[in-house]
Order: sequence, then structure tokens, then C-alpha cells
Amino acid sequence: MPESLAVLLRESTQEAHEAAENASFMSSLMGGHLSAEAYADLLDQYWFFYRALEQKADAFEGDPHIGEIVDRRLDRLPAIETDVLALRGRPAHEAEPLPATVEYVARIEGIGADEPERFLAHHYLRYLGDLSGGQVVGRLVGRHYGIADDALTMYRFAGIEKPKPYKDRYRDLLAGLDFSPAQRERLIEEARAGFQLNKRIFDQLGERHLPAAAAV
Repeated sequence: MPESLAVLLRESTQEAHEAAENASFMSSLMGGHLSAEAYADLLDQYWFFYRALEQKADAFEGDPHIGEIVDRRLDRLPAIETDVLALRGRPAHEAEPLPATVEYVARIEGIGADEPERFLAHHYLRYLGDLSGGQVVGRLVGRHYGIADDALTMYRFAGIEKPKPYKDRYRDLLAGLDFSPAQRERLIEEARAGFQLNKRIFDQLGERHLPAAAAV
């Protein structure tokens, strides 16, 4: 039997995942060394690629492979818009995307309707991350920078009472996917690319918010 897709995906992307997670910008933000402004800049970038991801999700809701995984309770765009307005006093769409954000959006928009494995890579990367480390991010930025709860709705999922059982079911659905070897490889390749693009966004935010020596 082939290795569980959930396990294979996690293990095959671990290095790229850790590199993004440990980017200097994110480490400094989580450590309380930046500002609410830096967090708001991060949310500005989120708006662009979550919009692309959730527009693309429309094409995959009924997909025979991944339709059950595409749960619209996971959508983050309305929450991001609420948080940006609370933090910035202006709509999210007025932000300027970073070059890496533009590249990330183009990558998502370039996924074909016959490529569920590529869409799933970004769905897995972002939403499972929001239900995992994202919960820590929400608590820490609130504590460090005095951000009020009404500006941290990004990390609240209406209708998902307990993240752990939800994540367990998500991984079970992943494990049960009947992808061909080529599709499995494309899934892993796309997830790695997604993590690398996330890291590039963090690095470019670091160039804006960190001393030159730290923004590497």
C-alpha cells in the first residue's frame, strides 16, 4: 500500500514549512519585537492571496476528489477584511501587494479546473495552518501588541467548535484520496512552492520592519 498521503505530504514539506515558520519576520512578530503595524502589514498581504484562494475554491466545491475537503466554513476573506478595517481604518483592498504576494496570487490563479491536487496544496498549507499555528499567532499578537479581539477574527472559525477533531478529519480525508502517483507528486511540489512563496512574503515584510542585519 502507498504511504498515507497525509503523512507523505507532511514529511515531504517539513523543511520548507519550517523555513517559512522560522522566517525572521515571523519569529520577531511572535516574540513581541515588532508592532501592531507589522501585523497589519501581514494581514494586508493575506487579503490578496486568500481572495485568490477562495475565488478558486468555487471551482472545486463539487470536485469528485476534494469536494468534501473544500469546506467554506474555512474561508478567511471576510474576517481579514474585518480585521484590516479595525486595524487600519480603511478597506483591505486599498493595500499594495508585495512582489512575492503578486507571484503567490498568480500561482493560485494559474491552477486549472482539472488540477485539484494543486489547489489542495494551497488549501492544506493555509487552512490547516490557521487551525494550528494560527491559533498561537492570534493569541500572541493580541497579547504583545494590545490588539483587541474584534481585530483578531482571522483566527476564529464559526461552526468549527474544536480545531483538533476538525484537523484529524481533514487528515483522514487526505489519507483517503485516490490520487495517482503523478498527482501525489504534483501535490507535494505545489505545497513546497506554496511554503517557499509564503517565506518570500515574510522576508519582504522583514525588509520593511526589521533592521537590515535581521531581515534575512
